[in-house]
Amino acid sequence: MHRTMGWALTMVLLAVAAVGAVMATIASAQTSAPRVIEVSAKKYEFAPTEIHVKKGERVELRVHSVDETHGIKIDVYPEGAKDKKAQGLLFDHPEANGKVEKNVDQALDFVAAEPGTYDFKCAKLCGMGHRRMQGKLVVEP
Repeated sequence: MHRTMGWALTMVLLAVAAVGAVMATIASAQTSAPRVIEVSAKKYEFAPTEIHVKKGERVELRVHSVDETHGIKIDVYPEGAKDKKAQGLLFDHPEANGKVEKNVDQALDFVAAEPGTYDFKCAKLCGMGHRRMQGKLVVEP
């Protein structure tokens, strides 16, 4: 009986510590200015196609469409994530992720809370090569 209670208490303490670490990452990122990364979008590619940021970094992606309306939709969970409870990318305005307006540059502000590789793709059907229009956001530890 005591062993089971000890194990349960240990698991609760580990969960509290993990939540505390994420909250500390968010708090420190909120006080710093975002790193602005310019992304251009044109049929059927993004430039850059791979973006690297650090864990805990506050980021602002500014997406500019060169030829017609494009936008970015970024997965909020890293590749291979089994736990879908805690997102790895914490957006200031989650509704903006994938929202595209004609003739308006898209701006996505987020904190890179968890390391991993996050896929992104074009958020608006843009022609025959639309499926190829994708990239990767790599959050380094």
